[in-house]
Amino acid sequence: MLTDMTSTQNETSKLSNPRNKKNWVKKSLVGALLLSIAGGGYYFFEQNKAGHEKEEISKNLISVKRGRAKIYVLATGLIKPIQEVKISPKQTGLLKTLLVKQGDRVKEGQLIAVMDDSNLLGDAAAARGAYLAALDNVNKLESGNRPQEVAQARYQELKAKNAARQAKENIQRLEAQVEALTIQLSRNETFAKRQTYLAQEGAVSDQAGIDADTQAEVTKSQLRAAKQEKEQAEAALAQSLAEMNAIAEQHALMRAGYRKEDIEAARHSAMQAKGQLMRVESLINDTRIKAPFAGVITQKYTDAGAIVTPTTSAATTSATSSSIVALAGSLEMVAQVSESNLPKIKLGQPVEITATAYPDKIFRGKVTQIAPAAIVTSNVTTFEVHAEPLDQDSQLLAGMNVSAKFIVGELDDAITVPTVCVISRKGQSGVFMPDAKGEPEFKPVKTGPTTGRDIVITEGLKDGDKIFQGLSREQLAKEGYGGRQQTGQGSGPGASAMRMGGAGRMTRGFGN
Repeated sequence: MLTDMTSTQNETSKLSNPRNKKNWVKKSLVGALLLSIAGGGYYFFEQNKAGHEKEEISKNLISVKRGRAKIYVLATGLIKPIQEVKISPKQTGLLKTLLVKQGDRVKEGQLIAVMDDSNLLGDAAAARGAYLAALDNVNKLESGNRPQEVAQARYQELKAKNAARQAKENIQRLEAQVEALTIQLSRNETFAKRQTYLAQEGAVSDQAGIDADTQAEVTKSQLRAAKQEKEQAEAALAQSLAEMNAIAEQHALMRAGYRKEDIEAARHSAMQAKGQLMRVESLINDTRIKAPFAGVITQKYTDAGAIVTPTTSAATTSATSSSIVALAGSLEMVAQVSESNLPKIKLGQPVEITATAYPDKIFRGKVTQIAPAAIVTSNVTTFEVHAEPLDQDSQLLAGMNVSAKFIVGELDDAITVPTVCVISRKGQSGVFMPDAKGEPEFKPVKTGPTTGRDIVITEGLKDGDKIFQGLSREQLAKEGYGGRQQTGQGSGPGASAMRMGGAGRMTRGFGN
């Protein structure tokens, strides 16, 4: 107690000292100043931080606009050739010349390769000689014993046939003339009746009616003459046919120098020799390998000088084969479309194709085939939809992975927003709009179909409204969206995906 009192007295004595009192006041003022500066800095920092956050939030605002919107059905697929074959010779042999390389485009019927045909040339010459000898024998037997008379008879037969042909053509001409005059007579008689009636009514002169009757009579006379000429022509044709048959019989008798059986046997021998020649020529023609359809050479399996054999296996992407080349025809896209979206797909429907290799390029096509049967994989039912690119000379190649947008409709005046702007809260779809203070505020909306990366808003927004896009996790957590979201329309900011057709399910929460 005595010590405390002594200490207090000492402090009092120090403060009573003018010099010590002055130092204490200085220290108090400096401390107060430092405290004021620290407090002001903290206040400025907090204000600046709040302003910066508000500025960052305002950068995420986008304007809602109306416009034309295409309605899509999205799908993934693969580029495949419509036709694909391995080309090989019909017979095993030596490849003499290869005229194409991998990647070449060929036309239907274009020569691709030539096989060695040296072993067939001798057979072809022998077969051709045998055929010509057989023809000479037939001609000898058919000529008979009097070649001059046979030739004259043949000339007369040809002449008679020509006369009969001309007579038939004349009858056809006269039949057409009779038909035309019959029609003309009907018209003239009808016209004459009308003119007579009009003349009686005073609408035309009597002379007009007389002229019409006269013209009808003239036509009738022409028709009678044509019919008579036709009858005469038919009689002339009958006579020509009779003469032709008689001359033909005479010609046949003059050729009867050899027995009919001998001539027939010679003809059969000639036919047999011709068949042998055709077989050898076909084998030679088969050594010239041609493209069965237009397309691209996708694989080259061998080079000139190699022995190649026939193959019946289908074309594959394998780099080895006993064939010569692999040929792929026109390309098509084969996409897997979900069962729920299949009714929206129609033949001839336009489609936009995007390849993984060319993500910024759109290839346009049309639907050419819809599979009649489903494919079930892991309890998921899909249907194959085939679409053919309009430009077959594009950069698309067989085997490429692609994404397809099937254009199933258009909206002329629709409000659309990015699908990432739409979130779900308690089963209600909505977007974030700025409130009076510029802070995000949940606004319920009704959604329609998707249009690629956007979704149609049918109710809840109007042209010119501002909504938030791409809010941070902290901003979303501040609004109460820090956990995993439930099923809703569309995908909110930060969500990973949305099913096509409108409603979707969040696959990743905002707070993850």
